[in-house]
Amino acid sequence: MWLRIGHSEPRRFYNAVIWVIRASQLALYLSAVLFATGVLAASFGLITWHLQLMTSALVSFYFSVMYLQLPGFINAAPSVKATLLVTSAFLISAAQILPYPLLPLALVYIVLHLKALRGAPNYYPNWITVSGALTAAVAATPYEIIASFPLASVLTLMYRIDSSRGRKKFTVWGAGSIAAAHGAGFLLIKLGYFWGVALPLVVTSLAAPPKVRDVYGAGVVLGRVAMALGWLHPHFLYMGFAVVMAVLCVPYFLPSVVYRRVPKFSWENLAIALAAAALRLAGYIEIAAISVLALIAYVAYKILREEKVPLKPP
Repeated sequence: MWLRIGHSEPRRFYNAVIWVIRASQLALYLSAVLFATGVLAASFGLITWHLQLMTSALVSFYFSVMYLQLPGFINAAPSVKATLLVTSAFLISAAQILPYPLLPLALVYIVLHLKALRGAPNYYPNWITVSGALTAAVAATPYEIIASFPLASVLTLMYRIDSSRGRKKFTVWGAGSIAAAHGAGFLLIKLGYFWGVALPLVVTSLAAPPKVRDVYGAGVVLGRVAMALGWLHPHFLYMGFAVVMAVLCVPYFLPSVVYRRVPKFSWENLAIALAAAALRLAGYIEIAAISVLALIAYVAYKILREEKVPLKPP
């Protein structure tokens, strides 16, 4: 199931990584289509379709980002068969056809992490991801779905990045407290106490405080605040994701998914995401939809115009 970095036959390892990249690209392109279709559905008043499409879009986006990073997170590349299995499970989950839609993806994702839950400190943040997979297995509603694997993915990435920016080591206490807070917060949501969504965000901010010194730091702070207010209205959580995605995943990870050089992003992503969030929360659905579509188009243009950096075979 795994090909360890530095301990596997080079050609076989290369092929395994290529399949990881292809699976991540498939999920990314699918998420773009789902996001675009979802905001258009809202502008035409198709609220049920809007909710389902945007939920599937978030799942697709974070599967893409997290699966691409998986070899680095577990110090091994999933085998080609494992990638085919997890991709199939992801597509079934994204279709939301089961009573617990993310159950297939959750089960396979937990198994993929079993070899990387103890030992090196770099493995500690995986506890947060596994917490997200465990909650995803029993997530039934759209709100529960985005508060499971997608939220845990954001928490994992923020813990890794903000710890590094603050020159802090990953610790049992830090990763463990966030994973526990995420599980506890999800249980509260299950019981109808939607303020539970704020719990892991508060703990993450204590374990890995963001440095408000650039667009990333400012965006992450605003995004965390918006997401923590998700108990007031679901769109605070959804739009909080949009803000975090604009400053974290777009510049840090999306160029790697499509293997392009990193373009220069400034404050424009954050500005568009904040505008879309404010417009949606204020009820200007059509204008908010245009803002989201503009952000998707702008990011795609900036990244795809950059030079390709293909992964060369051994």
